Amino acid sequence: MKKTSVFLWAAAAAAVVLGGPVRAETAVLKAASFLPEKASFGWPFYRWVKEVNKSCAGQVRIDVLAPGSIKAFEQPNAVKNGVIDMMSGPATYYKGTMVEGDTMTLADLTVSEMRKNGALEFINKLHNEKMNVQFLTYFGDGIPFHIYTRKEIKNGRFDGFSIRTAPIYDTMLRELGAKTVTIAPPEVYTALERGTVDGYGWPIWGIADFGWHKHTKYRVEPGFFKVEVGTLINLDRWKKMSDAQRGCLNKMALEWEKVWPAWRDSYTAKEIKKQDDAGVKAVNLGPEFRKRAHDLYWDALEKASPDNVRKLKKLLLK
Repeated sequence: MKKTSVFLWAAAAAAVVLGGPVRAETAVLKAASFLPEKASFGWPFYRWVKEVNKSCAGQVRIDVLAPGSIKAFEQPNAVKNGVIDMMSGPATYYKGTMVEGDTMTLADLTVSEMRKNGALEFINKLHNEKMNVQFLTYFGDGIPFHIYTRKEIKNGRFDGFSIRTAPIYDTMLRELGAKTVTIAPPEVYTALERGTVDGYGWPIWGIADFGWHKHTKYRVEPGFFKVEVGTLINLDRWKKMSDAQRGCLNKMALEWEKVWPAWRDSYTAKEIKKQDDAGVKAVNLGPEFRKRAHDLYWDALEKASPDNVRKLKKLLLK
């Protein structure tokens, strides 16, 4: 071995032992998204990942698994147990483990406001304890849910309607006279086409993703709740990362929160235009409709976790 090579090897070894300026290896995070990149609630995460990989180059790299590699409802357990390092998905997907996550969909505050008043800190604490994850941020502020129908709504009620539902607004629909039906999103188009269902609940984004707008005539206003799609990192993996690596991810989460309103507004305008072009008409049932939907779901969540939900309710409502 040449003397020069021996010297370089010895210098490198000494730097490691003495704590010299040896750069940490890039933290490669294996991630999963509950939806593919082209889906309405898939693209924001993928777009953010590209920004992270550019801005945090040399420190952090996120590799997103191919769609379907891990089924969407299995991803929460996968990130909890360290099968994957990161996931993008809504808290309702792991409601059975942490019911408090769904309070975010009822919040009056934005994620940035939650950071300021301590709500996000408490939400992250619960994620640490119950999900073994670091709750980095979420997107979805300003995207409400709506009820869409193929039949005309009379007297502000859904008497005689069969409506595709989800647990978060099932009670409200039943109270307004609807027969609720649980079917997977891929089956909704055929159900609408055949008249098996008369409507469905869904956010303002995405009904054209499935072609549902072709069989939809009315959109109930006002919207209620809001979308929440969180970014979760396995807690053990998070702790093993360096301060600089965690700092870069936190910085990019804050940047995402800043640019989110512009991303949202641009996409929402396109989604509403698709509905308008399809002839979907807005039907306003008044502010009491939204209030009742929120009151009923707060009550349900509070029964499931009284102390934590009461605390979150105080933090999340204006």
